[in-house]
Amino acid sequence: MQVAVRPDGSLRIEEHITYAFDGVFTGGYRDIPLHAGESIEDVAVSEPGVAYRPGASAELGSAGEPDTFGTAEIDGGFRVVWHYVAVLPRTFTIAYTLRGLTVAYDDVADVNIQVWGDEWEKPLGRLTATLVLPGTAGDEQYRVWGHPVHVRGDVERRPGRAFLRAIDVPAGQFVELRVVFPRSLLTSTAGARVREGDGFDRIVAAEAADAAAYERDRERFRSAREHWPLTLLALLAAALLPAAAIAGAVWWLYGRETSTGYDREYEQEPPSDLPPALVPSLLAQGTSAGAFEFTATLFDLIRRGRYAAAPVTTEKRTWGGLRSEQVADLELSGGKGLELEPFEEAVADVADGVLAGESERLSLFRDRITEDRVEQSKRFERFKKGVGSAVRARGWMMPDGLKVLLAGAGVLAATGAVLLVLSIPHLQLYATRWRDAVLLAFGICALVGAVLVLASLPFVRLWRRLRPDARLEAQRWAAFRRYLNDFPRLDLAPPASLELWERLLVYGIAFGLAEQVLRAAQLHMPEELHDASSVYWISPTGDLGSGPSALGIGDLSSGFGSALAPPSSGSGGGGGGFSGGGGGGGGGGGGGAW
Repeated sequence: MQVAVRPDGSLRIEEHITYAFDGVFTGGYRDIPLHAGESIEDVAVSEPGVAYRPGASAELGSAGEPDTFGTAEIDGGFRVVWHYVAVLPRTFTIAYTLRGLTVAYDDVADVNIQVWGDEWEKPLGRLTATLVLPGTAGDEQYRVWGHPVHVRGDVERRPGRAFLRAIDVPAGQFVELRVVFPRSLLTSTAGARVREGDGFDRIVAAEAADAAAYERDRERFRSAREHWPLTLLALLAAALLPAAAIAGAVWWLYGRETSTGYDREYEQEPPSDLPPALVPSLLAQGTSAGAFEFTATLFDLIRRGRYAAAPVTTEKRTWGGLRSEQVADLELSGGKGLELEPFEEAVADVADGVLAGESERLSLFRDRITEDRVEQSKRFERFKKGVGSAVRARGWMMPDGLKVLLAGAGVLAATGAVLLVLSIPHLQLYATRWRDAVLLAFGICALVGAVLVLASLPFVRLWRRLRPDARLEAQRWAAFRRYLNDFPRLDLAPPASLELWERLLVYGIAFGLAEQVLRAAQLHMPEELHDASSVYWISPTGDLGSGPSALGIGDLSSGFGSALAPPSSGSGGGGGGFSGGGGGGGGGGGGGAW
């Protein structure tokens, strides 16, 4: 580019642009931004030995006779379009007069022009620009600068002209040449903007401030690298503290359980008639259920008479079939009709599918379920969904903190996104400003904080708490669970009724404490109650229906869990799947070809 400053302050500009074509092209264009008070006139387009004729279409992508051009005013600038036919590298010259860019102060004239605009979509290997003064200037009020600092290039000042060179200019990167010279070289200001007062000291001070800011940024980066532990600590604090503050506030306001005044250590009876499959969800403030809840529900149906249970013994072989022993078992058959909740109906469907109108030993349930695993697993899933629905229908939990937690994560994510948008476009490999680096770092920290807040969602006690009445009920059930866990060693009066003994076992199964209840029954349960029970059965060897017996509740629950799991779909094939300153100058812009 060559820029000639005319005596009236207007600029006569000639741009020499070389295109390397890949294919047949027929048009090119230049969009030149214009600021307030600036205008373009006397446009000419040419190639070596060929002057293009004006009057052609200025629409992008339009067709026109070769060696013609057109112009048009566009929003915020001026467009030049020229037409040709080219398959080989061609160099075009676009010449125009730019008025209003030069700023005339009382003492100096200031030309701050983008010799390469940030709208070019392709990188530039080499850029040269020359600015010719309207006369010869001495050194006193004659200065030359190039912008920005991260572009690889240099400037040179000579008495009558200034030079700029740059290499490897990336796509979307502007390059500026700024020249200040004595106003006395202008004979008028008809082509310039006039500002009152002296400008030389202000301009030099502004450029010096930019240079000093660049040096300060370098020093800050150096200090951050040298003191990296402190830098890392600050970044960790920026990422963790906002997330911790949000989570802590949500817990304090919405997750912290309020006092009910309940202070008992033990409850010796079930506090209510709540179905055993729902009690663990109440204590955990969840809505999920598994094999323990399923087994407890099955035993509760036996206790309530939905199924009849008769004590039997089953031969169990051990030591690879070399030994055998008789162990306690229960033989189930159909019982009386009951009005059941949906999740209890799912358990009954599983048991009915095993019994098929006949009777079957409990020790063989797992094998029978496995034989029809596809259908039985669907019933087990229906059981788990039914438990979740029953829990939600009771409205125990107040999830008010969830919205606040999500809003906090949204604020952190939005803040991080804004900071990234503000910083990323200004990042440079060699001369990133400290401010942009800080914005980038805090933007990433804000996004990390948002992820941490979202990662806390599974911890439901953080943002959800029980209603006061449900909280009191949960405390009573927790005291009852402690009683079952400590029951064998407590010096307390054992239950006096068969119904209560059977309920202890049912809820013990739901809590995963069946072994403790069975051990207590062996120690304290009267023989006449045992003989009348449908769920307790002592084997001929004197062992209770637990431990090594076929009726081991833990083994039974785990067996149900594995047998009721959906069958594996498998896979085939064996293959893999798809796995620092500047920016204030006029001119610039960009262009292209088609």
